[in-house]
Amino acid sequence: MSSISSLHVVVVAYGSWGHVRPLCALAARLVKLRNLDITFLIAHNNYDKVADEISKNFDDADDTLQARIRIGALHAHEHNPYDYEIIGQSFDTEYQKLSRGETMFCYHAQKGIPALAPPQALILDIMGYTLMQIARKQNSSVKILCAGPASVLSTYMLSGLSEAESGTKSPLERKIEEYMQKTGASLEDAAEGVYNIPSSKIIQAPGLPPMYHYENSPQELIQPITKVPIGRIHLLADKMLRECDGYISSSLACVEPQEVVQAFYQFFGITSRKTYLLGPLLPMTKRSEAADAKQAAKSPEITDFLQNTLQARGERSLIFISFGTLIWTTQPEKVWTFLDVLVEKKIPFIMSHASPFSQVPDEIQAKVKASGTGLIVPWAPQQAILEHPVTGWFLTHGGFNSIVESIYAGVPMICWPFSADQPLNTLHLTENLNVAYELLEVRTGDGLKPIYRTGKAPTGTLEAVRTEAGSVLEKAFGEDGDRKRANIRKLREASFELWKPGGAAWVAGGQLLDSLQWKA
Repeated sequence: MSSISSLHVVVVAYGSWGHVRPLCALAARLVKLRNLDITFLIAHNNYDKVADEISKNFDDADDTLQARIRIGALHAHEHNPYDYEIIGQSFDTEYQKLSRGETMFCYHAQKGIPALAPPQALILDIMGYTLMQIARKQNSSVKILCAGPASVLSTYMLSGLSEAESGTKSPLERKIEEYMQKTGASLEDAAEGVYNIPSSKIIQAPGLPPMYHYENSPQELIQPITKVPIGRIHLLADKMLRECDGYISSSLACVEPQEVVQAFYQFFGITSRKTYLLGPLLPMTKRSEAADAKQAAKSPEITDFLQNTLQARGERSLIFISFGTLIWTTQPEKVWTFLDVLVEKKIPFIMSHASPFSQVPDEIQAKVKASGTGLIVPWAPQQAILEHPVTGWFLTHGGFNSIVESIYAGVPMICWPFSADQPLNTLHLTENLNVAYELLEVRTGDGLKPIYRTGKAPTGTLEAVRTEAGSVLEKAFGEDGDRKRANIRKLREASFELWKPGGAAWVAGGQLLDSLQWKA
Protein backbone atom coordinates (compact mmCIF):
# COMPACT_ATOMS: atom_id res chain seq x y z
CA MET A 1 0.00 0.00 0.00
CA SER A 2 0.99 3.63 -0.39
CA SER A 3 3.20 5.11 2.28
CA ILE A 4 3.21 8.72 3.46
CA SER A 5 7.02 8.56 3.40
CA SER A 6 7.53 7.20 -0.11
CA LEU A 7 8.45 9.32 -3.10
CA HIS A 8 5.45 11.27 -4.41
CA VAL A 9 5.40 12.45 -8.02
CA VAL A 10 2.64 14.49 -9.66
CA VAL A 11 2.04 13.96 -13.37
CA VAL A 12 -0.21 16.31 -15.35
CA ALA A 13 -1.46 14.74 -18.58
CA TYR A 14 -3.35 17.36 -20.54
CA GLY A 15 -3.65 17.96 -24.27
CA SER A 16 -4.33 15.75 -27.26
CA TRP A 17 -4.44 11.98 -26.77
CA GLY A 18 -1.06 11.63 -28.45
CA HIS A 19 0.38 13.61 -25.53
CA VAL A 20 -1.66 11.98 -22.77
CA ARG A 21 -1.25 8.31 -23.73
CA PRO A 22 2.57 8.08 -23.31
CA LEU A 23 2.29 9.62 -19.83
CA CYS A 24 -0.09 6.81 -18.81
CA ALA A 25 2.59 4.27 -19.75
CA LEU A 26 5.30 6.37 -18.08
CA ALA A 27 3.43 6.39 -14.77
CA ALA A 28 3.06 2.61 -14.91
CA ARG A 29 6.74 2.13 -15.74
CA LEU A 30 7.85 4.29 -12.83
CA VAL A 31 5.77 2.56 -10.15
CA LYS A 32 7.08 -0.78 -11.40
CA LEU A 33 10.64 0.45 -10.98
CA ARG A 34 10.52 1.91 -7.48
CA ASN A 35 8.40 2.35 -4.38
CA LEU A 36 6.60 5.59 -5.17
CA ASP A 37 3.15 7.13 -5.41
CA ILE A 38 1.88 9.08 -8.40
CA THR A 39 -0.95 11.58 -8.47
CA PHE A 40 -2.04 11.61 -12.10
CA LEU A 41 -3.89 14.84 -12.94
CA ILE A 42 -6.04 14.97 -16.08
CA ALA A 43 -8.92 16.85 -17.68
CA HIS A 44 -12.24 15.78 -16.14
CA ASN A 45 -13.69 14.79 -19.52
CA ASN A 46 -10.80 12.37 -20.14
CA TYR A 47 -11.14 10.41 -16.90
CA ASP A 48 -12.58 7.13 -18.14
CA LYS A 49 -10.29 6.94 -21.15
CA VAL A 50 -7.20 7.61 -19.03
CA ALA A 51 -8.23 5.12 -16.34
CA ASP A 52 -8.67 2.46 -19.01
CA GLU A 53 -5.30 3.26 -20.62
CA ILE A 54 -3.44 3.14 -17.31
CA SER A 55 -5.09 -0.20 -16.52
CA LYS A 56 -3.84 -1.61 -19.83
CA ASN A 57 -0.27 -1.04 -18.65
CA PHE A 58 -0.68 -3.56 -15.83
CA ASP A 59 -1.49 -7.26 -15.62
CA ASP A 60 -3.90 -8.84 -13.17
CA ALA A 61 -1.12 -9.60 -10.69
CA ASP A 62 -0.12 -5.93 -10.56
CA ASP A 63 -3.13 -4.54 -8.68
CA THR A 64 -0.98 -3.32 -5.76
CA LEU A 65 1.30 -1.43 -8.12
CA GLN A 66 -1.60 0.03 -10.11
CA ALA A 67 -3.15 1.31 -6.87
CA ARG A 68 -0.11 3.55 -6.45
CA ILE A 69 -1.38 5.72 -9.31
CA ARG A 70 -4.19 7.96 -8.08
CA ILE A 71 -6.12 9.70 -10.85
CA GLY A 72 -7.36 13.19 -10.07
CA ALA A 73 -9.55 15.10 -12.50
CA LEU A 74 -9.18 18.84 -12.94
CA HIS A 75 -11.84 21.12 -14.38
CA ALA A 76 -10.91 21.78 -18.02
CA HIS A 77 -12.32 23.16 -21.26
CA GLU A 78 -14.90 20.75 -22.65
CA HIS A 79 -13.59 20.73 -26.22
CA ASN A 80 -10.30 22.64 -26.60
CA PRO A 81 -7.20 20.72 -25.39
CA TYR A 82 -5.07 23.80 -26.09
CA ASP A 83 -6.95 25.97 -23.56
CA TYR A 84 -4.95 26.39 -20.36
CA GLU A 85 -7.06 29.07 -18.69
CA ILE A 86 -9.72 26.82 -17.14
CA ILE A 87 -7.46 23.92 -16.25
CA GLY A 88 -4.84 26.40 -15.02
CA GLN A 89 -7.25 27.77 -12.43
CA SER A 90 -8.18 24.26 -11.28
CA PHE A 91 -4.52 23.18 -11.18
CA ASP A 92 -3.60 26.26 -9.13
CA THR A 93 -6.15 25.36 -6.48
CA GLU A 94 -5.57 21.61 -6.29
CA TYR A 95 -1.78 21.68 -6.63
CA GLN A 96 -1.62 24.00 -3.61
CA LYS A 97 -3.44 21.32 -1.61
CA LEU A 98 -1.07 18.60 -2.83
CA SER A 99 1.92 20.79 -2.00
CA ARG A 100 0.67 21.14 1.57
CA GLY A 101 0.05 17.40 1.90
CA GLU A 102 -3.71 17.94 1.96
CA THR A 103 -6.66 16.17 0.33
CA MET A 104 -7.33 17.37 -3.22
CA PHE A 105 -10.71 17.43 -4.94
CA CYS A 106 -11.40 15.19 -7.95
CA TYR A 107 -13.72 17.01 -10.34
CA HIS A 108 -14.85 13.73 -11.95
CA ALA A 109 -15.62 11.75 -8.79
CA GLN A 110 -16.83 14.87 -6.97
CA LYS A 111 -14.96 13.86 -3.85
CA GLY A 112 -11.57 14.19 -2.23
CA ILE A 113 -8.46 12.09 -2.88
CA PRO A 114 -6.61 11.09 0.35
CA ALA A 115 -3.60 13.17 1.28
CA LEU A 116 0.00 12.14 0.68
CA ALA A 117 3.29 13.76 1.57
CA PRO A 118 4.00 16.87 -0.55
CA PRO A 119 5.38 15.92 -3.98
CA GLN A 120 9.09 15.96 -4.69
CA ALA A 121 8.62 16.23 -8.45
CA LEU A 122 6.17 17.40 -11.08
CA ILE A 123 6.08 15.99 -14.62
CA LEU A 124 4.40 18.22 -17.20
CA ASP A 125 3.74 17.79 -20.90
CA ILE A 126 5.90 19.92 -23.17
CA MET A 127 2.91 22.20 -23.79
CA GLY A 128 2.38 22.83 -20.07
CA TYR A 129 4.45 25.99 -19.65
CA THR A 130 1.48 27.82 -18.11
CA LEU A 131 1.19 25.12 -15.44
CA MET A 132 4.93 25.25 -14.80
CA GLN A 133 4.68 28.98 -14.07
CA ILE A 134 1.86 28.33 -11.58
CA ALA A 135 3.78 25.53 -9.87
CA ARG A 136 6.99 27.56 -9.61
CA LYS A 137 5.18 30.42 -7.93
CA GLN A 138 3.80 28.03 -5.33
CA ASN A 139 6.98 26.05 -4.59
CA SER A 140 10.25 26.69 -6.38
CA SER A 141 11.98 23.70 -4.71
CA VAL A 142 9.93 20.99 -6.49
CA LYS A 143 11.78 19.55 -9.47
CA ILE A 144 9.79 20.08 -12.69
CA LEU A 145 10.42 17.73 -15.58
CA CYS A 146 9.21 18.30 -19.13
CA ALA A 147 7.80 15.26 -20.96
CA GLY A 148 7.81 15.22 -24.75
CA PRO A 149 5.73 12.79 -26.84
CA ALA A 150 7.76 13.33 -30.03
CA SER A 151 11.15 12.19 -31.23
CA VAL A 152 14.25 13.89 -29.85
CA LEU A 153 15.09 14.69 -33.47
CA SER A 154 11.97 16.75 -34.12
CA THR A 155 11.96 18.33 -30.66
CA TYR A 156 15.55 19.49 -31.11
CA MET A 157 14.96 20.97 -34.57
CA LEU A 158 11.45 22.40 -34.30
CA SER A 159 11.93 24.07 -30.92
CA GLY A 160 15.00 25.93 -32.13
CA LEU A 161 17.36 24.36 -29.61
CA SER A 162 19.82 23.83 -32.43
CA GLU A 163 20.20 27.59 -32.87
CA ALA A 164 21.10 28.87 -29.41
CA GLU A 165 22.80 27.94 -26.16
CA SER A 166 20.76 26.91 -23.15
CA GLY A 167 19.71 29.72 -20.87
CA THR A 168 19.76 32.44 -23.54
CA LYS A 169 16.78 34.03 -25.20
CA SER A 170 15.89 31.70 -28.03
CA PRO A 171 16.03 32.64 -31.72
CA LEU A 172 12.30 31.94 -31.92
CA GLU A 173 11.58 34.38 -29.11
CA ARG A 174 13.75 37.06 -30.73
CA LYS A 175 12.07 36.57 -34.12
CA ILE A 176 8.63 36.91 -32.55
CA GLU A 177 9.63 40.10 -30.71
CA GLU A 178 11.04 41.56 -33.93
CA TYR A 179 7.83 40.63 -35.78
CA MET A 180 5.73 42.35 -33.09
CA GLN A 181 7.83 45.52 -33.27
CA LYS A 182 7.69 45.58 -37.06
CA THR A 183 3.98 44.85 -37.49
CA GLY A 184 2.36 45.79 -34.20
CA ALA A 185 0.87 42.29 -34.02
CA SER A 186 -0.09 40.62 -30.75
CA LEU A 187 2.17 37.96 -29.28
CA GLU A 188 -0.06 35.14 -30.54
CA ASP A 189 -0.44 36.60 -34.04
CA ALA A 190 3.30 37.23 -34.24
CA ALA A 191 4.06 33.66 -33.18
CA GLU A 192 1.78 32.34 -35.92
CA GLY A 193 3.34 34.71 -38.45
CA VAL A 194 6.88 33.62 -37.64
CA TYR A 195 6.08 29.93 -37.53
CA ASN A 196 4.12 29.95 -40.78
CA ILE A 197 6.77 31.71 -42.88
CA PRO A 198 8.59 29.04 -44.94
CA SER A 199 11.98 29.90 -46.39
CA SER A 200 14.56 28.51 -48.81
CA LYS A 201 17.12 28.35 -46.03
CA ILE A 202 19.00 25.03 -45.92
CA ILE A 203 18.65 23.32 -42.56
CA GLN A 204 20.27 20.14 -41.31
CA ALA A 205 19.61 18.13 -38.20
CA PRO A 206 22.60 16.33 -36.69
CA GLY A 207 22.84 12.94 -38.36
CA LEU A 208 20.36 13.74 -41.17
CA PRO A 209 20.75 14.92 -44.77
CA PRO A 210 20.14 18.63 -45.39
CA MET A 211 16.76 19.94 -46.50
CA TYR A 212 15.12 23.24 -47.35
CA HIS A 213 13.23 24.88 -44.51
CA TYR A 214 9.99 24.82 -46.52
CA GLU A 215 10.23 21.03 -46.70
CA ASN A 216 9.05 21.02 -43.08
CA SER A 217 5.63 21.86 -44.55
CA PRO A 218 5.22 19.60 -47.59
CA GLN A 219 1.41 19.82 -47.49
CA GLU A 220 -1.09 22.63 -47.29
CA LEU A 221 -3.19 22.20 -44.16
CA ILE A 222 -6.95 22.39 -44.25
CA GLN A 223 -8.31 25.58 -42.72
CA PRO A 224 -9.61 24.23 -39.39
CA ILE A 225 -6.15 22.82 -38.61
CA THR A 226 -4.45 26.10 -39.52
CA LYS A 227 -6.48 27.73 -36.73
CA VAL A 228 -4.69 25.66 -34.09
CA PRO A 229 -2.22 28.10 -32.42
CA ILE A 230 0.87 26.22 -33.60
CA GLY A 231 3.18 29.22 -33.33
CA ARG A 232 2.20 29.89 -29.73
CA ILE A 233 2.51 26.19 -28.92
CA HIS A 234 6.08 26.14 -30.25
CA LEU A 235 6.98 29.30 -28.34
CA LEU A 236 5.72 27.87 -25.04
CA ALA A 237 7.44 24.54 -25.74
CA ASP A 238 10.66 26.43 -26.37
CA LYS A 239 10.31 28.22 -23.01
CA MET A 240 9.47 24.96 -21.29
CA LEU A 241 12.59 23.25 -22.60
CA ARG A 242 14.80 26.12 -21.45
CA GLU A 243 13.34 26.49 -17.96
CA CYS A 244 12.47 22.93 -16.88
CA ASP A 245 14.75 20.86 -14.62
CA GLY A 246 15.10 17.94 -17.02
CA TYR A 247 13.57 16.33 -20.08
CA ILE A 248 11.75 12.99 -20.45
CA SER A 249 11.43 11.72 -24.01
CA SER A 250 9.00 9.06 -25.24
CA SER A 251 11.48 8.21 -27.96
CA LEU A 252 13.42 5.00 -28.42
CA ALA A 253 17.17 5.04 -27.86
CA CYS A 254 17.64 2.44 -30.62
CA VAL A 255 15.84 4.59 -33.22
CA GLU A 256 17.08 8.15 -32.76
CA PRO A 257 20.12 9.47 -34.68
CA GLN A 258 22.88 9.33 -32.10
CA GLU A 259 24.24 12.68 -33.31
CA VAL A 260 21.02 14.49 -32.39
CA VAL A 261 20.76 12.65 -29.06
CA GLN A 262 24.26 13.84 -28.16
CA ALA A 263 23.38 17.38 -29.24
CA PHE A 264 20.29 17.26 -27.02
CA TYR A 265 22.34 15.98 -24.08
CA GLN A 266 24.86 18.75 -24.62
CA PHE A 267 22.17 21.45 -24.69
CA PHE A 268 20.75 20.33 -21.36
CA GLY A 269 24.20 19.62 -19.97
CA ILE A 270 25.19 23.29 -20.25
CA THR A 271 22.96 23.95 -17.24
CA SER A 272 23.62 20.56 -15.57
CA ARG A 273 20.21 19.16 -16.55
CA LYS A 274 19.54 15.64 -17.75
CA THR A 275 17.63 14.02 -20.61
CA TYR A 276 16.00 10.62 -20.20
CA LEU A 277 14.96 8.50 -23.21
CA LEU A 278 12.20 6.27 -21.82
CA GLY A 279 10.47 4.90 -24.92
CA PRO A 280 8.72 2.87 -26.01
CA LEU A 281 5.90 4.15 -23.81
CA LEU A 282 3.22 1.73 -24.92
CA PRO A 283 1.22 -0.82 -22.94
CA MET A 284 3.03 -4.17 -23.29
CA THR A 285 0.90 -6.48 -21.17
CA LYS A 286 -1.41 -9.44 -21.65
CA ARG A 287 -4.23 -7.23 -20.39
CA SER A 288 -3.47 -4.76 -23.17
CA GLU A 289 -3.48 -7.51 -25.78
CA ALA A 290 -6.83 -8.76 -24.49
CA ALA A 291 -8.25 -5.22 -24.53
CA ASP A 292 -7.08 -4.69 -28.11
CA ALA A 293 -8.64 -7.99 -29.18
CA LYS A 294 -11.91 -7.05 -27.46
CA GLN A 295 -11.90 -3.64 -29.17
CA ALA A 296 -11.17 -5.21 -32.56
CA ALA A 297 -14.02 -7.66 -32.06
CA LYS A 298 -16.40 -4.70 -32.00
CA SER A 299 -15.57 -4.23 -35.69
CA PRO A 300 -16.43 -7.63 -37.20
CA GLU A 301 -16.25 -6.18 -40.71
CA ILE A 302 -12.56 -5.41 -40.15
CA THR A 303 -11.66 -8.67 -38.42
CA ASP A 304 -13.43 -10.68 -41.12
CA PHE A 305 -11.61 -8.75 -43.85
CA LEU A 306 -8.25 -9.35 -42.18
CA GLN A 307 -8.85 -13.07 -41.78
CA ASN A 308 -10.30 -13.57 -45.26
CA THR A 309 -7.36 -11.71 -46.81
CA LEU A 310 -4.89 -13.77 -44.78
CA GLN A 311 -6.46 -16.99 -46.04
CA ALA A 312 -6.69 -15.81 -49.65
CA ARG A 313 -3.46 -13.83 -50.03
CA GLY A 314 -1.19 -14.91 -47.21
CA GLU A 315 0.92 -13.04 -44.67
CA ARG A 316 2.17 -9.46 -45.21
CA SER A 317 -0.12 -8.94 -48.22
CA LEU A 318 -2.24 -6.02 -46.94
CA ILE A 319 -1.62 -2.28 -46.66
CA PHE A 320 -3.12 -0.36 -43.76
CA ILE A 321 -3.76 3.34 -44.47
CA SER A 322 -4.28 5.93 -41.76
CA PHE A 323 -3.38 9.60 -41.35
CA GLY A 324 -4.29 9.68 -37.66
CA THR A 325 -7.31 11.23 -36.00
CA LEU A 326 -6.89 14.83 -37.23
CA ILE A 327 -4.83 15.15 -40.42
CA TRP A 328 -6.46 15.18 -43.84
CA THR A 329 -5.37 16.43 -47.24
CA THR A 330 -6.58 19.49 -49.12
CA GLN A 331 -6.41 17.39 -52.31
CA PRO A 332 -8.19 14.11 -51.52
CA GLU A 333 -8.18 13.19 -55.21
CA LYS A 334 -4.56 12.16 -54.65
CA VAL A 335 -5.72 9.68 -52.02
CA TRP A 336 -8.34 8.30 -54.41
CA THR A 337 -5.66 7.95 -57.10
CA PHE A 338 -3.49 5.91 -54.74
CA LEU A 339 -6.49 3.70 -53.95
CA ASP A 340 -7.09 3.28 -57.69
CA VAL A 341 -3.59 1.88 -58.07
CA LEU A 342 -4.15 -0.54 -55.19
CA VAL A 343 -7.38 -1.75 -56.79
CA GLU A 344 -5.76 -2.10 -60.22
CA LYS A 345 -2.89 -4.11 -58.74
CA LYS A 346 -5.30 -6.10 -56.57
CA ILE A 347 -3.37 -5.20 -53.41
CA PRO A 348 -5.72 -5.57 -50.42
CA PHE A 349 -6.02 -2.59 -48.07
CA ILE A 350 -7.90 -1.11 -45.16
CA MET A 351 -8.18 2.68 -44.99
CA SER A 352 -9.22 4.42 -41.79
CA HIS A 353 -10.35 8.03 -42.24
CA ALA A 354 -10.85 9.10 -38.63
CA SER A 355 -10.27 12.81 -39.26
CA PRO A 356 -13.44 14.88 -38.83
CA PHE A 357 -12.41 16.72 -42.00
CA SER A 358 -12.34 13.66 -44.26
CA GLN A 359 -15.21 12.93 -46.60
CA VAL A 360 -15.14 9.85 -48.82
CA PRO A 361 -17.38 10.26 -51.89
CA ASP A 362 -20.04 7.62 -52.44
CA GLU A 363 -18.56 6.67 -55.81
CA ILE A 364 -15.17 5.93 -54.19
CA GLN A 365 -16.81 3.80 -51.52
CA ALA A 366 -18.82 1.94 -54.16
CA LYS A 367 -15.81 1.37 -56.41
CA VAL A 368 -13.68 -0.03 -53.58
CA LYS A 369 -16.49 -2.24 -52.32
CA ALA A 370 -17.20 -3.60 -55.80
CA SER A 371 -13.52 -4.45 -56.26
CA GLY A 372 -13.46 -6.67 -53.19
CA THR A 373 -9.90 -5.42 -52.69
CA GLY A 374 -10.30 -2.85 -49.97
CA LEU A 375 -12.25 -1.67 -46.98
CA ILE A 376 -12.82 2.00 -46.08
CA VAL A 377 -13.89 2.66 -42.49
CA PRO A 378 -14.24 5.78 -40.30
CA TRP A 379 -12.19 4.16 -37.52
CA ALA A 380 -9.96 1.11 -37.13
CA PRO A 381 -8.06 -0.53 -34.23
CA GLN A 382 -4.65 0.54 -35.48
CA GLN A 383 -2.41 -1.50 -33.19
CA ALA A 384 -4.45 -4.67 -33.71
CA ILE A 385 -4.26 -4.26 -37.50
CA LEU A 386 -0.53 -3.52 -37.49
CA GLU A 387 0.17 -6.61 -35.40
CA HIS A 388 -2.00 -8.87 -37.55
CA PRO A 389 0.12 -11.25 -39.68
CA VAL A 390 -1.66 -10.18 -42.88
CA THR A 391 -0.44 -6.58 -42.61
CA GLY A 392 2.62 -5.94 -44.78
CA TRP A 393 2.83 -2.15 -45.02
CA PHE A 394 1.57 0.94 -43.23
CA LEU A 395 0.76 4.09 -45.23
CA THR A 396 1.04 6.81 -42.60
CA HIS A 397 1.43 10.56 -42.13
CA GLY A 398 4.56 9.82 -40.10
CA GLY A 399 3.38 11.03 -36.70
CA PHE A 400 5.59 9.83 -33.87
CA ASN A 401 3.06 7.59 -32.13
CA SER A 402 2.17 5.85 -35.40
CA ILE A 403 5.87 5.29 -36.12
CA VAL A 404 6.46 3.73 -32.70
CA GLU A 405 3.45 1.44 -33.13
CA SER A 406 4.70 0.44 -36.59
CA ILE A 407 8.19 -0.35 -35.25
CA TYR A 408 6.70 -2.27 -32.34
CA ALA A 409 4.70 -4.36 -34.84
CA GLY A 410 7.66 -4.75 -37.22
CA VAL A 411 5.74 -3.25 -40.17
CA PRO A 412 7.63 -1.03 -42.67
CA MET A 413 6.05 2.23 -43.78
CA ILE A 414 5.08 4.32 -46.78
CA CYS A 415 5.10 7.92 -45.55
CA TRP A 416 2.88 10.81 -46.62
CA PRO A 417 4.03 13.58 -44.22
CA PHE A 418 2.10 16.82 -43.73
CA SER A 419 3.74 19.06 -41.12
CA ALA A 420 5.13 19.32 -37.56
CA ASP A 421 7.46 16.40 -36.75
CA GLN A 422 6.34 14.26 -39.69
CA PRO A 423 8.76 15.46 -42.43
CA LEU A 424 11.81 15.07 -40.18
CA ASN A 425 10.63 11.67 -38.96
CA THR A 426 10.13 10.58 -42.56
CA LEU A 427 13.58 11.76 -43.62
CA HIS A 428 15.16 9.70 -40.85
CA LEU A 429 13.04 6.61 -41.62
CA THR A 430 13.82 6.68 -45.33
CA GLU A 431 17.39 7.96 -45.55
CA ASN A 432 18.97 6.65 -42.34
CA LEU A 433 17.02 3.66 -41.09
CA ASN A 434 15.85 2.39 -44.49
CA VAL A 435 12.51 1.16 -43.13
CA ALA A 436 10.19 3.34 -45.22
CA TYR A 437 9.42 5.00 -48.55
CA GLU A 438 8.24 8.59 -48.95
CA LEU A 439 5.60 9.67 -51.46
CA LEU A 440 6.83 12.93 -53.02
CA GLU A 441 4.32 13.58 -55.80
CA VAL A 442 1.47 13.88 -53.29
CA ARG A 443 2.95 17.15 -52.00
CA THR A 444 0.98 20.39 -52.25
CA GLY A 445 1.63 24.10 -51.66
CA ASP A 446 5.25 24.84 -50.71
CA GLY A 447 5.88 21.12 -50.99
CA LEU A 448 5.90 21.50 -54.78
CA LYS A 449 9.13 23.49 -54.59
CA PRO A 450 12.43 21.68 -55.28
CA ILE A 451 13.45 18.92 -52.88
CA TYR A 452 17.02 19.38 -51.67
CA ARG A 453 18.06 15.73 -51.69
CA THR A 454 16.74 15.08 -55.22
CA GLY A 455 17.32 18.49 -56.79
CA LYS A 456 13.91 18.20 -58.44
CA ALA A 457 10.47 19.65 -57.80
CA PRO A 458 7.45 17.33 -57.74
CA THR A 459 4.92 17.99 -60.48
CA GLY A 460 2.04 17.11 -58.17
CA THR A 461 -0.24 15.91 -60.99
CA LEU A 462 -2.56 12.95 -60.56
CA GLU A 463 -0.69 11.13 -63.29
CA ALA A 464 2.58 11.65 -61.41
CA VAL A 465 0.93 10.38 -58.22
CA ARG A 466 -0.26 7.30 -60.09
CA THR A 467 3.17 6.60 -61.55
CA GLU A 468 4.96 7.06 -58.23
CA ALA A 469 2.41 4.91 -56.39
CA GLY A 470 2.94 2.09 -58.86
CA SER A 471 6.71 2.33 -58.56
CA VAL A 472 6.72 2.41 -54.75
CA LEU A 473 4.31 -0.50 -54.48
CA GLU A 474 6.35 -2.58 -56.89
CA LYS A 475 9.45 -2.03 -54.77
CA ALA A 476 7.57 -2.52 -51.50
CA PHE A 477 6.45 -5.99 -52.51
CA GLY A 478 9.82 -6.91 -54.00
CA GLU A 479 13.39 -7.39 -52.78
CA ASP A 480 13.84 -3.76 -51.76
CA GLY A 481 10.76 -3.99 -49.55
CA ASP A 482 12.10 -7.21 -48.03
CA ARG A 483 15.25 -5.34 -47.00
CA LYS A 484 13.21 -2.61 -45.35
CA ARG A 485 11.14 -5.23 -43.55
CA ALA A 486 14.28 -6.94 -42.27
CA ASN A 487 15.57 -3.59 -41.01
CA ILE A 488 12.40 -2.72 -39.11
CA ARG A 489 12.26 -6.22 -37.63
CA LYS A 490 15.72 -5.57 -36.18
CA LEU A 491 14.45 -2.30 -34.70
CA ARG A 492 11.47 -4.15 -33.29
CA GLU A 493 13.67 -6.66 -31.52
CA ALA A 494 15.92 -3.88 -30.22
CA SER A 495 12.90 -1.96 -28.90
CA PHE A 496 11.79 -5.01 -26.91
CA GLU A 497 15.09 -4.90 -25.01
CA LEU A 498 14.85 -1.27 -23.91
CA TRP A 499 12.67 -1.82 -20.83
CA LYS A 500 14.13 -5.16 -19.81
CA PRO A 501 16.43 -5.03 -16.74
CA GLY A 502 19.68 -3.49 -17.92
CA GLY A 503 18.09 -2.04 -21.07
CA ALA A 504 18.61 1.61 -22.00
CA ALA A 505 15.13 2.80 -20.93
CA TRP A 506 15.21 0.72 -17.73
CA VAL A 507 18.55 2.27 -16.79
CA ALA A 508 17.38 5.79 -17.70
CA GLY A 509 14.20 5.35 -15.65
CA GLY A 510 16.26 4.39 -12.63
CA GLN A 511 18.53 7.40 -13.17
CA LEU A 512 15.48 9.66 -13.34
CA LEU A 513 14.16 8.40 -10.01
CA ASP A 514 17.64 8.61 -8.48
CA SER A 515 17.74 12.26 -9.52
CA LEU A 516 14.59 12.87 -7.48
CA GLN A 517 16.58 11.81 -4.41
CA TRP A 518 14.67 8.60 -3.89
CA LYS A 519 16.01 6.57 -0.96
CA ALA A 520 15.33 2.91 -0.14
